[in-house]
Amino acid sequence: MDKRKLTFIPLFLICIFVKAQEINGIIVDGNGEGLPFANVLLQTASDSTLVKGAITNDNGVFKFEGANSGNYIVTASMVGFSTKSTTVFVYQKNTDFTIQTLILNEGVELDEVIVQTTKPIFVQKIDRMVINVENSIVSAGSSALEVLERSPGVIVDRQNSAISLAGKNGVVVMIDGKISYMPQESIVQLLEGMSSDNIESIELITTPPANFDAEGNAGFINIVLKKRTDLGLNGTYSISGGIGNGTTTSDNISFNYRKNKINLFGNYSFLRDSQGQLFAFSRVFTNEQDNLVDLATVSDRDPVQRNHNVRLGLDYQASDKTVLGVLVGAYDNKWTMDAVNDSRETENGVPFSFVQLLNTERNQWQHFNSNINLKHNFTDNEFVSVDLDYLHYYDENPTDYTNSFFDGDNNFLREELTLSDKTTPINIVVGKADYSNQLSEGLKLETGVKAVISDFKNDVSVATFDGQSFIEDPTLTNQSILNEQILAAYTSIDYKLTEKTSLKLGLRYEHTDSELDTETDGRVVDRNFGNFFPSVFISHAVNDTLGFNLSYSKRITRPTFNNLAPFVIFIDPTTFLSGNSALQPATSNSIKFDTTYKSFLLSFQYSVEEESISGFQERFDEATGRLFFEAANNDQTKLFTVTLGLPITITNWWKMQNNFIYLNTQVSAVLQDSPFSFEQNTFRANSSNSFTITKSFSSEINMNYFGASLFGIRKFDPVFGMNIGFQKKLGDKWGTLRFAINDVWDSFEFTGRTQIPEQNLNTENTFDFSNRTFLLTYSRSFGNDKLKSSRQRGTGSEDERRRVN
Repeated sequence: MDKRKLTFIPLFLICIFVKAQEINGIIVDGNGEGLPFANVLLQTASDSTLVKGAITNDNGVFKFEGANSGNYIVTASMVGFSTKSTTVFVYQKNTDFTIQTLILNEGVELDEVIVQTTKPIFVQKIDRMVINVENSIVSAGSSALEVLERSPGVIVDRQNSAISLAGKNGVVVMIDGKISYMPQESIVQLLEGMSSDNIESIELITTPPANFDAEGNAGFINIVLKKRTDLGLNGTYSISGGIGNGTTTSDNISFNYRKNKINLFGNYSFLRDSQGQLFAFSRVFTNEQDNLVDLATVSDRDPVQRNHNVRLGLDYQASDKTVLGVLVGAYDNKWTMDAVNDSRETENGVPFSFVQLLNTERNQWQHFNSNINLKHNFTDNEFVSVDLDYLHYYDENPTDYTNSFFDGDNNFLREELTLSDKTTPINIVVGKADYSNQLSEGLKLETGVKAVISDFKNDVSVATFDGQSFIEDPTLTNQSILNEQILAAYTSIDYKLTEKTSLKLGLRYEHTDSELDTETDGRVVDRNFGNFFPSVFISHAVNDTLGFNLSYSKRITRPTFNNLAPFVIFIDPTTFLSGNSALQPATSNSIKFDTTYKSFLLSFQYSVEEESISGFQERFDEATGRLFFEAANNDQTKLFTVTLGLPITITNWWKMQNNFIYLNTQVSAVLQDSPFSFEQNTFRANSSNSFTITKSFSSEINMNYFGASLFGIRKFDPVFGMNIGFQKKLGDKWGTLRFAINDVWDSFEFTGRTQIPEQNLNTENTFDFSNRTFLLTYSRSFGNDKLKSSRQRGTGSEDERRRVN
């Protein structure tokens, strides 16, 4: 292009950019053609600190909005071209400024240079812990649930389908910043069927701000899926196989296609796990004849988990400022089990009876979800985002029980056939809108509204064969219908008090209207209430390496659909797992103080929760002699937590990330009109050790220790587990091979006890879900792996992660 023509480009740009308060320009190649998708950086002239980043459009045009007054330079770069910077220029705020045209010449063709950095597996930030799953060797080929189980501060109660964080129940699970809105049981199955190879990181968020739902005393777990920003078609796939007490496989493929204004992405995963499990239940009580009864049950379980999970999304860049996104997903998670339960009963030490229960169960969750998202950026600092979601779930849970009864001398008495069934369709519609605006250099406003409409119909039936026909058990058969609406609005202000001190104030209001009707008892839940949920964050940076943060928040924990919907699972003829439609919401107040020094963290948190919900609590019905395991409200739970994050670099080839947690838990409860209190001090530790053996060969050792802990009124014994893994990179074209041994000592089992003699309650239960497993995983990328400077696609949740961090 003629140099005289180049002089007209700035004048042309002035005509195009009629919006004031912009720094704009154009990037061209040696022929004068605009370069699309070039990286452009706005930097301070004094020290080249990055202020803003942008991507050129199809014509090579870029712009920066909302910059402050100062001396700047602009640097442009693109793969295959030279890097070029402007001379220093002075920009005055609230004016329009066009820089000189930058010409990038094609560079000499060089061998490709790949610069790689490895993120630490655990990164403790001011409000959350980030677990970089993609960098964990022992996580390869595992499920998301298994990764969570190995995460510091996380306890997964598979039997009760519950997840607790830092000793607190009520965790809300999000996928890519979007709440899953599904029952806890379905969440656990979803995570069990989600391959870790599709996950970039897992964020454990303990102190959410006002724009997060007030639901969940324990905070949020956000699962961030892998995203690709390459142009063209690319993706990854992995296959894995393992063996322990049974076989396991976890296979997945993900792809991304990006061209011009369209980005199409998706993934599919398949999991099958047939690892055996062993449960043991023991109950000692005094019967009506004043005899000491000892009932012990051992459940040898042979489950098979088979999951299909698919997700497909499309983003369309309607304009430079508007992005329209569509996302659909579905899964079919099928869990089947054959189990043999042997129950022996003694009275005063003398064998009294023996029952063998043969159990065949199927629990199948099917799910479809769809989302439409529209985000419009008025400026770089002002946007509005609108989401509309529809979710449908269907759970079917038929179970057959064949009970064989024997006397104390093992003489056969009779056989009894019992059938139970549960079907639960759930529908959820969610609409929300969020607005964010950086009003000035030190003041940011965020506000939004949200509505959630949910309903389910739960049918539970239990029938016993009397020799001629099946007779329903009216005490265990029921139908429930739930209708619930939650309306919410929030606003928050981020204010910079000084250069080193920031204040964030948030207020959220949520109104809940819930109605639960049962066939046997009529309306058992009729709640119509509203609550304000304030939050306060104060942060102060002493210098670049030392900082403090103080926060307060109020939260609510609503009963899960799974707990509200009645269900019945037999452990033995007199021991059941059950729902509890009488559960009440729990509210909590929490204060947290953090101090960070370089990459070290020390955190203190204290919370008080009223009407706290604890899962899998025992309730003994003396009239029927039945023991129920169900979620229940306790009067109050006080929790004091100290967290220490301690990364250590031993040598340049050995790095450690250590996380230590101390908890003091105090629980107050009323059982059968009598008050009780329980207290437990707990210590937990996680240590992840990464070893670089050669440039292409590395290994990892992950160790977890959970000290004695208190969940509601049940106390659990300490647990220790270790996982080791090795990784070999086979070259740029041949992928990566990983070998892992999970639960090396086969020691990861949970034993809990409830001992309240005054209530005739003395139980001990052991759950062994985990087995020593040898797992081999192969993964490989395909398609275009040359990183082009693609357009930046942000969502409201991504902006929130940046703000909270």
